[in-house]
Amino acid sequence: MNAPFANKQFYSPLADGNEKQNMFYGASSLIFERAKELRNRMTPAEELLWKHIHINEWKVKFRRQHPIANYIVDFYCHLVKLVIELDGGIHEDEQVKTKDKIREDHLKSLGLHVIRFKNEYIIQNLGTTLATISKAIETIKSNQAKANEKPSLFVVKVGGNIIDDEAKLSAFLQSFAQLAATNPPSGVRGRGLVLVHGGGKLATRLAEKMGVEQQMVDGRRITDAETLKIVTMVYAGHINKNIVAQLQANGCNAIGLSGADGNTILAHKRISKNNIDYGFAGDIDAVNATLLTQLLEQGMTVVLAPITHNGKGQLLNTNADTIAQETAKALSKHYAVSLIYSFEKSGVLLDANDDTTVIPEINPASYEQLKKEQKIFAGMIPKLDNAFAALNSGVKKVIIGKAEALRSLLDGRSGTTIINE
Repeated sequence: MNAPFANKQFYSPLADGNEKQNMFYGASSLIFERAKELRNRMTPAEELLWKHIHINEWKVKFRRQHPIANYIVDFYCHLVKLVIELDGGIHEDEQVKTKDKIREDHLKSLGLHVIRFKNEYIIQNLGTTLATISKAIETIKSNQAKANEKPSLFVVKVGGNIIDDEAKLSAFLQSFAQLAATNPPSGVRGRGLVLVHGGGKLATRLAEKMGVEQQMVDGRRITDAETLKIVTMVYAGHINKNIVAQLQANGCNAIGLSGADGNTILAHKRISKNNIDYGFAGDIDAVNATLLTQLLEQGMTVVLAPITHNGKGQLLNTNADTIAQETAKALSKHYAVSLIYSFEKSGVLLDANDDTTVIPEINPASYEQLKKEQKIFAGMIPKLDNAFAALNSGVKKVIIGKAEALRSLLDGRSGTTIINE
């Protein structure tokens, strides 16, 4: 039953606001009155179908004789934007067919899906009719899920031992660049890449040559004023730009940033604790997800150096693992983020000296047990703490493993996967 009314524009209060967001799409008050009348005199085919779709196995709500724009459609489900039309014999007329085509095109232009049945078909083939509707709902829901799926993003942290080895770094960057050239998995929209690098031992060697004494506490550098100059030159300068240049050579369009560039990472000077003054070490306050998203949407690969700033002109030396974690967390609002910690080991090991003792999966319960039994190398604990913090803040997946096996890490075929369940 079709009822076009194109000459009246008296809008119902229900249709105020953005019409395309409203289930009535600007239907006039006249059409609302007409729809109300039609509900009281449904055809036998309409009554039969309504009996089966009013309360249905798909758990979606249908409305009958529903006003949409200038029309009254027989049945409508707003959740999946599905219109069901039932046609009587008059719809075999060529002029009516032309009007039906114009009507259907208009409904589709509103983003609606339309399926049509003849009245006699409904009565004679109810089971097939319901199967057709079921298939349409399933297909629409699947397409909606894909449309709403966040684009994929890999935030990859490469360890200092790889940075120190020219051959390993070159091989890693070749593998990393290939990710930018590879199409994303089927059904995933796009793929973004962020590479976070540490500093390796070059800063330490340079400091020794310059006679600047270096102090380390629990694996973390005490950053005095002279050391800050050195790490800034090495991390944000030589290492960062060397990585960017190699990625460009491998066909990956990259841009290198410190935290100060574009206000990418804002941090504060770490507060002294346990009588330890870490100097100009920074703890992160905010990551500029808007800037990073804009760069990623331009097809850029972002390479982040472990130098941040406090917004008041002070640079700060910041842990690269933490930068990777905070960047992944910030971007998880816009992307389906996989955080990869890639370094010289094959994953989290039961025996730090045996690469074959990889723990393939760690969850919160097993993590606590492993720490209790002291089966995890102390230097790995900060990485795992960061991993669980990232998962708790919306990151999709965290993987720890060998930099040379980057592809198999991303595919889940190697390394240690951290899960939050």
